[in-house]
Amino acid sequence: MKRLTAVLLTLVMCLSLLAGCGAQGTEPDPAPVTPPVDQPDDTNEPEVVVTPAYEGDIFGTGAVGENGAAACASPLAAEIAMDILKKGGNAVDAAVAMIYAVGMLEPAASGIGGAGQMVVYLAESDEYVVIEYMTQAPGAAIPGTLDTSTSENPPSPQAIAIPGVVHGTLTALEKYGTMTPREVLQPVIDLARSGFPVTSRWNSNIEGRYENLSAYEYTMNLYTDEGFLWNEGDLITNNDLADTLELIADEGIQGFYDSDFTDKMVDWIQSVGGVLTHEDFAQYHSVIREPVSTTYRGYTVYTAGGPSNGGVALLEMLNIAEQFDLAGYGHDSAETVQILNDAYALAYQDGVAYMGDPDYYNLPVDEMISKEYGEERAKSVTVGERIKVAKAGKLDVSLSATGEKVLADCTPDQGGTTHMAVMDSMGNAVSTTNTNGINFGSAVAVPGTGFVFSAHLGNLNDTMSARVNQLMPYIRVRSTMCPTILAGEDGKPVLAIGSPGNWALVPAALNAIVNYVDFDMNVAEAILAPRSFRDGISKTLTIEGRYGQSVLDQLAAMGFEIDEESSEYGAHVGCLAGVEVGDDGRFYALGDYRRLYGAAAY
Repeated sequence: MKRLTAVLLTLVMCLSLLAGCGAQGTEPDPAPVTPPVDQPDDTNEPEVVVTPAYEGDIFGTGAVGENGAAACASPLAAEIAMDILKKGGNAVDAAVAMIYAVGMLEPAASGIGGAGQMVVYLAESDEYVVIEYMTQAPGAAIPGTLDTSTSENPPSPQAIAIPGVVHGTLTALEKYGTMTPREVLQPVIDLARSGFPVTSRWNSNIEGRYENLSAYEYTMNLYTDEGFLWNEGDLITNNDLADTLELIADEGIQGFYDSDFTDKMVDWIQSVGGVLTHEDFAQYHSVIREPVSTTYRGYTVYTAGGPSNGGVALLEMLNIAEQFDLAGYGHDSAETVQILNDAYALAYQDGVAYMGDPDYYNLPVDEMISKEYGEERAKSVTVGERIKVAKAGKLDVSLSATGEKVLADCTPDQGGTTHMAVMDSMGNAVSTTNTNGINFGSAVAVPGTGFVFSAHLGNLNDTMSARVNQLMPYIRVRSTMCPTILAGEDGKPVLAIGSPGNWALVPAALNAIVNYVDFDMNVAEAILAPRSFRDGISKTLTIEGRYGQSVLDQLAAMGFEIDEESSEYGAHVGCLAGVEVGDDGRFYALGDYRRLYGAAAY
C-alpha cells in the first residue's frame, strides 16, 4: 500500500546519501551541514542535506525510525526531541523541547516572546485537544489610542503583545507531559551555553531585518557580531537565554509572568515606548480548547480553531475540494491547481470576514466547516473556465457578551512563523505552529533576557467599526496558523503536518493532505511535490517552476496572473514539516527543503 513507497523512498534516499557522501563515522561533527544558500540550485531534485548521525536513519531533510520521529526548522532541534523520547518522555515533552530549541536556533520565526497553538492526540485517553497560547492585547489596547504599526523600521513598540509561549508550553507539560520543565529544558539550556552553528538562514533572516534589529543595541549584539554577520558555521552562544530558561525551569509560570523578572521586562518595554504592564502579564493564561474537525474521503482532520482563522479555512477548503474528483484530473493538472487555489481564495475571504477570538465573538464556525456550506461554496469553482475574484459568503457574526462589555469599558483616556511535528511509540502525536508574527517581531529584546517580543498587535483592526478582530483590551490576536493531525478510520493519527508562511501556510497544508489522501503519497512525497499559492484577494498565482508550459498556459487562459517562482522549490508556497505513521508501524518525518528544515527519528 501507500506506506510501502515510504520504505522504498527511504532506501533510495539513504543509498543516494551514501553514494554521494560516503559512510558516516561513529563520531560525526555535531553541527549540521547545510547548503550555502537558502534556495536549491536548478536541478530537478532537492540536494541532499546531510544531518548528523543519530541512532536511527537520518537522510537528507528526512528521517525514519521505529520509536518516534520529529520534523521542524532545525535538525538540532529535532534531535533534541528524540533525546527527550529516548529518556522516556512522550510527544508532548518532545514538542515542548523543540519549541524552545527552535526559538533559539531560528529566533526570527518564533520564541518565548511570541505565540502558538498545539494540536495534541493523547493515546491514553484517546482524545484530541488544542492548547492555545496566542498573544494577547494589553489592558491599554483601546481603539484609536495606540500606534500598532508593523510596517515601520522597527515596528512600533506599542505593537508588542503579551507573549503566550511560556504559559502554553508549561501548561502542556503539566497536563499532558511526563517530564518536569527542568528535564525538558535542560538540553536547550546546555546547547545555548555550549554553542550552536550559524546557518545560512540565520544570516539571511538578519539581513532581511537588519534595519529593525539595529535600532536596539542589545538586540543587534544578541544576533550579530557587534553588527557584523557571523560566518556560516561559527559556533555562537546565548547565555542570556539560557539564564531565562533556567528561571522558567525552576520558577515556572509565575517566574515569567508574575515576579521580579516580569518587572524587568515591563520596565524595559515601557522605556522604549511599549505599554505592557505587570498586570497584563499576571492575568495571562493559555486555554485548552476542543479542536475543530471535518472528514475528508474517509479520514478525519483535526486542527486549531479561533483565534486562528487558518484552521477553519483549511477545513472549509477540504470540504470544497471533496466535491471534485482531484485524482481523476491528476496531480499536476491545471484543473487540480485551479480547484485547490479557488477553494483557498473562497475560504480566505470567509476567514478574514468571520474569524477572531471565540471568547469575544459569536463566530459561525459550525456553519463554515459544515459539508453543506462546502458544497455551496464549491459552486463558485468553475473548473476549466475563467476564475473569479473570491468574495466572502453571507454568514452572521457578532460580539459576544464579553466583547460587548469590553467595548463598553473602552472609554479612551487621554490607547515569521515555524511549524513542528512529533510522534512517539506510545501513540501520541503533536502538531504545533509558533510565531513572532513577522521576522524578529518587534525587534525589542530586554537586555539580559536573550529573546525578542512579537509585534502581534499589528494583526488587530484598530477601529471599533471592524466586524471582527478588533483591538480591544485582552483580546487574543488572530493568526493564520493551522497545525493539523490527520486520523485514519480507527481515529488514530496517521499524519501530523503544518507550515509557516502567513496565508501561504494554509494552502500548503491543504496540498499536503490532498497529496496524501487523493494521490496516495507518503509524507516526503506530499511535502516535496510542486505547489502553488493564489493570492486570496486577487488572481495572482505564485507557482513553482516544475509545472509544464502547457499547464501554465491553461492556467493563464483561466485568468490567473502567473508569477512563476525562479526556484523549483520556492519558499513562497509554504514550508511544511510532517511526521507519519506508516503501515509498517515505523515513523517517517520530513522537513521541507524549501526552508532547509530538518528531521530526526530513532
